Amino acid sequence: MYFGFQMKWILRSIKTKLTLGVISAVVVLLAVLLILSYTSLKSYSLNNALELSETILNDTDSKINRFFLEIDYLAESLKINRSVYEVKPENMKELFITTVYARKEYLRAIYLGTNKGEMYEWGVGEGFIKNTPTFPEGYDPRVRPWYTEALKADNFAVSEPYIYASINALGITCVTPVYDSKSKFVGVLGLDIILQGLASMIKDLQVQKQGKVILLNQNFEILVDQFNEYTENITKLEIFEDSNLITSAEGYFISELENKKMLTSYKTIESTGGILLVAIPYTVIMEFSNQTLATILLSEIFLMFFLLASLTVLLHNIITEPLGKMLSVMKEIEYGNVDARIIIKGDDEFTALGRLFNQLEDIRREYTVSMEKEISIRTEKITSLQQENTRLRIIEEKERIFANLHDSLGARLTNIFISNNVAKNAFKKDDKNMLNDMHSQIDKNVNQGIKDLKEIIFGPELGDRVIIDFVKLIGFNIKERLKLKSINLKYTSQNNDEINLLSKTLRFEINNLLQEIISNILKHSEADTVSLDLKMIDNKIYIKIADNGIGFDYHINKETGFGITSIINRIDRLNGTVELESSNKNGTSYNIAIPSEVDSN
Repeated sequence: MYFGFQMKWILRSIKTKLTLGVISAVVVLLAVLLILSYTSLKSYSLNNALELSETILNDTDSKINRFFLEIDYLAESLKINRSVYEVKPENMKELFITTVYARKEYLRAIYLGTNKGEMYEWGVGEGFIKNTPTFPEGYDPRVRPWYTEALKADNFAVSEPYIYASINALGITCVTPVYDSKSKFVGVLGLDIILQGLASMIKDLQVQKQGKVILLNQNFEILVDQFNEYTENITKLEIFEDSNLITSAEGYFISELENKKMLTSYKTIESTGGILLVAIPYTVIMEFSNQTLATILLSEIFLMFFLLASLTVLLHNIITEPLGKMLSVMKEIEYGNVDARIIIKGDDEFTALGRLFNQLEDIRREYTVSMEKEISIRTEKITSLQQENTRLRIIEEKERIFANLHDSLGARLTNIFISNNVAKNAFKKDDKNMLNDMHSQIDKNVNQGIKDLKEIIFGPELGDRVIIDFVKLIGFNIKERLKLKSINLKYTSQNNDEINLLSKTLRFEINNLLQEIISNILKHSEADTVSLDLKMIDNKIYIKIADNGIGFDYHINKETGFGITSIINRIDRLNGTVELESSNKNGTSYNIAIPSEVDSN
């Protein structure tokens, strides 16, 4: 219990709040600095990695371009050799084999496919017996991909990877058309390069920061992949899984490669249209940033503990001790020692506060005495005002009862009067059905008048009637009253659910208002049709009621007709507005607007 009290007091103390506030501000500041440092270091590391990747891409691109340029020059030198364009097999054999052996680390074979369908090929390695390949029966070079590629380009070109006819392995062929001394087409010269040859060309690249090189063709198929070195012949190319991230001629993206987060830079190779990628592990890139951030974080933690210790000592000497003495005096005064005062020493801010507190305590004692006298005087005035307020409320209640007697009970009596006249006529005519109806109407209005009288006396909030559908009830009651004089009712309404949710007090006032207007119509209008439109828009109830009766001159009748004055006064009490239009023989119309939230008292 005591420990809990002590903890609560410590947490509420100014020292604790100030210490926590300063520490929170410092923590936020250090966190912001840490985030800014991380962002800067991350940007620095990424820029360095991108610069390194760009250098590697440019160097590898230059190496690949030089490689294919050398192949281009080699093909050009071979196709202008007489033994080639004159198709002399013996001479070509020696020339092709010598050339292949000189470049066997990447060159597999050289061949000439003639326009007559003849094939002359020599090479080294798998698929060759004494440097000569074995072709399937019916082999025609003119239908091979490399042949059609050369015809299409009509110049030096590099074919898409395809399966060689003499070996089950994928490779590419550098091709060029061959013409004789008279510029007559002889055939296509091809130089086979297996994919392992391309891999050997870039395998010696030592990419810094554990980077790897990937070479793709134009269809995003992997030709060379330093992540997976090939030991056997390649028979099928795989699609690079992140090809959708390559969206321009050059750029970079961050993704997962071989279950590692990688920063991958890429560039399109001009000579072949292929794509060269350099992938560097993201953890390696961010290693320097993470180490630097760890050092910064440890320094910030040390500084935070040092700041906390310094603040604790300073706050105790400067704030906590002086405040403790002031609080002890305040407690003594609270427990009844009204003569207790703060001892004034020194000339700092707390001394000034203590002096001011002592002065205020003296003033408070004097003020307490004067306030007791003032309270006695004010009590007498309040008693007088309460009596006056009671008198005014009685007058206000009398006015309310008077208005409601006129509006509600007056309407019932009007109905009874009209029903009684109709009953007299029915009695003279011996119309028993009409007579029974009128007796029923009189009985209903008497009973309803008794209920209305209860509501008027006790207030609508104490009434026991529950209106399930206020909108329908209004229409029904008005229609029943108008039937007494065979007046037709045209009734329309909008937003019924919102109107039904109005407060009971406001529904009571609206019903009385409409009943009073209907009473005036029954007494004076001589109308045969009444229209009523009831709707609620933007928290306002709009009522339009009109008849086609004889009308009246409003400026003449407003002083003498209590009904009109009562209607206007009731609308005013509801903070509403009314536009009344009427003239002799042109009927009468009311356009009324009432707020949906009204203090009707």
